[in-house]
Order: sequence, then C-alpha cells, then structure tokens
Amino acid sequence: MSEADGTANLVGDAHDEMPFRLSDMTLQFRVAELHPMLNNVGLKIDNIRKELKFQSKLALLEWDSRHWIALALGFIAFLFGSISGEIFDGGNAKLSGIDGMTGAISGFSYFQMLVSVILWVWFAVQVWNLFPIMRSHAMTLLLMWNAMFLAQIMFHVENNNFPLSMELSELMWGTLIVLVVLFLLSFFWKAVLETRDMHVETYHVHEDVRVMESEMAEHSLAGWTMIFVTWLMLIIISTWSGAHYVSERIAVAGDRNIFLILHLISGILVLPAYFWVIWFPQRMLGDNTRVQTKASFAADAELSDSSDAILEKKKSTCPECEINVNIERSSSGDISIPCPSQGCQASGITGMPCRDCGEIMPTRFTCPGCEINAPALDFLPDTEAW
Repeated sequence: MSEADGTANLVGDAHDEMPFRLSDMTLQFRVAELHPMLNNVGLKIDNIRKELKFQSKLALLEWDSRHWIALALGFIAFLFGSISGEIFDGGNAKLSGIDGMTGAISGFSYFQMLVSVILWVWFAVQVWNLFPIMRSHAMTLLLMWNAMFLAQIMFHVENNNFPLSMELSELMWGTLIVLVVLFLLSFFWKAVLETRDMHVETYHVHEDVRVMESEMAEHSLAGWTMIFVTWLMLIIISTWSGAHYVSERIAVAGDRNIFLILHLISGILVLPAYFWVIWFPQRMLGDNTRVQTKASFAADAELSDSSDAILEKKKSTCPECEINVNIERSSSGDISIPCPSQGCQASGITGMPCRDCGEIMPTRFTCPGCEINAPALDFLPDTEAW
C-alpha cells in the first residue's frame, strides 16, 4: 500500500460517522478542464461545486420534518407580512402612530399582520430548538435581516428612487446601519472559520502533516462561505426591492410591480439559505461546541484561569498564623476535618464518627503550626453572600 493510500485511510477512519465524505463527491464535468487558462480559477470553482454538492446531499438526507415545518412557517410568515391590500393602495398618509395602526388598517389586514408576527415568533422558537450551538448567531442573523430593511427604509425616506439621484446627506443613518450589520456579519463569519480551525486542531490532530491537510480539506468552508454571501445578497435585494416598491404612494398604479415580485422571490429564497448558513457549522462542529473567535476563546480561558486562581487563594487557613490546613466545607454545608486520633489518616464531618477509627470528630481544630485551638468554622475562608 502506498503512503497516499495510508493517509487516505487514516482520514477515512476519522469520518466513519458520516454517511459520505466530501472527498467522495464527483463532478460530471470540471471547469478547470474546459480551457488551460481556467486551470487555477477552475480548480477553485470545482472545489466549491463539490462542497455545495456534498452539503446539499447531506441536508436532503438529514433534514427531517422539523426542519421543513420550520421553513414552511417562515414562508407563510413572510408571505403574510409581504402581501396585503394596504400596500397596493398606499394607505392613508394623513394618519400615523396609533391612529395609523387602528384607523388606517382594515380588520383583515390587522389580523393578517398579527398572524405574521405570531408565525415569525414560532419560526424563531423552532430555530432556537433545532440549532442549539447556533442559537445566538441564528437570532443575530434574523436581527440583521430586519436591520437591513430598516436601512433601506432610511435610504428611501428622502429619495423614493434610491439609489438614483441620491445625495450624501440622505445616506447617513442608512449607511451607519449597514456598516454595523456588515461588521457583525463579518464577526460571525470569522467566528465560524476560527471555530472550525480549533475543531480540527483539537479533534483531528495527527502527527502526519498530510493527514492534517486532508482533515482541513474535509472541513473546508469555501462552499459555506459562498452560501453565506448569497444569503447576504438576497437580503440586500429583498429589502431594497420591498422598500423601493412601497416608497411610491400608490405602487399598483405605477411601474413598480416588478419590485414586489422581486421582493417576494428573493425573500422566499432567503429562508433556505438562512437555514443552510446556520445548519452546516453545527453539523460540522457537533452539538458540544461553542462558536466563537480565537480571541473570545482565549479571553474565556483567561477568565477561567483567574477564577481558578481566586478559588486557590480561598483555601482553609489558620486565623492566626495563616498556614494552610486540611479543612473543607461540602456543598451541603458539612465541615470536614482531619481525625485527631493518633495514627488515623482519615477525615470526617464534625460531630460524626470517623469512618476509620469510629471516634467522634470534634467541632474544634488545633492548628499544626501555632497550636491555636479554635472552632473549625474559623479556619474556613470567608465567602461572599452573592
């Protein structure tokens, strides 16, 4: 057997729990083979195609009824919130605030809006339950979707033809929101990639560099990154087209019906892309992982070490000479001290018989350093009530 075959087998042993592997994927045609000039770019495209094929097959195999029901809830919630008689006639521009909510909206449209809100909450709860290690990130992505919609509304407030005829003075608030969204999304992307790196270095470590390279290739996130960018592009298209449509007072009488169709199509495509973005990292990393950047991981480790150091400082000491003594308090509040009997090395709870010699354990303790005799409670460190 060649060395390459041995390396491949080592990689295969580490992925026995997978129904199939990324390296098992084959392509019917390769972009890199179309023309010699496409060799380098074509290889990257082919690798992404293989990853997308692998991830899509894995999703179709492993997504169960809970995933599809949650997606259906999202579709219905989006359509209920996007299609309404109020958006076709432009509403009543003279009413705003509470009056606009109660007077300008018809009873059916108001009921439709409430149903949409309830379905979105239900959808968020399903996502929370389906993706335990991605919960906070999943909620953040939903929030970023709404933030992008708010940014598009801010862009269209002064210019209903945005981005045509735009002025810099009209872009401040919308641009600020977009920059915050992009920063948080880039932080999420970085956290997933660095958690992947730590996962491979922890669970797939091997002395053979070739095996490590193969493991990193098996855990490639180039295809997932493409889906993530696609989700972001769909978010931008959906939010812009929706805000662009309603920015005209009576949109159905104008020439913007195509933007409503674009908003609906892109908005529906956002949901499966969103599921893909939050599902695949969890499937790759497992349920016992916390998705975070290396800096966050290092900070948590430092805080943990600091907490251990604080606990180390709170050992039982003599109240006079401050020498360390072997006195402990259990979680139930019982105080354990060394047995005072000659030759007995056991410890026991004060007031109870020693488990070795049977002598009743005293409630007082004599310090081996300064020989002060005091209640055992005095040797325990003071703890905060909080």
